[in-house]
Amino acid sequence: MGYDHRRHAGNAGDVWKHLVLAEVADHLLGAGAGVRIYVESHAGRPEYRLRPGGEWEGGIGRIWPCREPLDKYRYFQIVGDRNPRGLERYPGSASIVLDLADTRGVALDAELWDTSPEVERAWRSRLKGEGASNSTRHFHLGDGFSGVSGLLDRLSEPALLLIDSPYIEDGDVHLVEDLISRSAKAGWVTLSWQPAGLVHRLHPDCDHREFELRFEEVGLGCASLEGASMIMAADGEYCSIPTLDALGERLEGIEVDLREVAWLMSESF
Repeated sequence: MGYDHRRHAGNAGDVWKHLVLAEVADHLLGAGAGVRIYVESHAGRPEYRLRPGGEWEGGIGRIWPCREPLDKYRYFQIVGDRNPRGLERYPGSASIVLDLADTRGVALDAELWDTSPEVERAWRSRLKGEGASNSTRHFHLGDGFSGVSGLLDRLSEPALLLIDSPYIEDGDVHLVEDLISRSAKAGWVTLSWQPAGLVHRLHPDCDHREFELRFEEVGLGCASLEGASMIMAADGEYCSIPTLDALGERLEGIEVDLREVAWLMSESF
């Protein structure tokens, strides 16, 4: 794949992506929704070390001292549990969802894809060293687009899918659009991350909502990104999960809350 997320981990794009992911996953793991399968097309490592000079300093590093008004969001609770003595470690997307499942005592089946042998080794090492968990993790070394597509053909249960493409190939946007549409029509809830500024914005052929954040407007900074969007797709004709409209309202509230603490971040720098 030619992409290594380590220098980007914890940046403003990750903050937005993981805030949305954690709220959606926590909702879907609840008793009313009952989703017990999590799928990720571009998994990355289970955890990252935050080193001086990384992009995280304009993302989670900038917001961390001012996070108290945002502690109601599960994302900040999860990052805080991993960092009792200050910011040192940052969880990958799949680890955030798996931590939520463990907290809820939910048996979650996680199906994860990545093309990097180094990422595979990191997951194998993590799985060997983990204690008891109700969840199962299946890491697949390979192309996530084709891997998730094959899973769609085999799986009859609803799932939460995160498509986290790095968009380094010309055709990636079209592959993402197709996968969003197919998964939504299979009854899945799908989240997809997209950086601002792509020539082709995502327009999947299914019911969806887009949640966009401009980083400078909420006090975050990232030299390589002006902003990012998260698309949530759940086609009402096929998806039977209740209260998704209320969840959408909650996601819109995240940006409002970020704007309210932006002045605190500006005072701390």
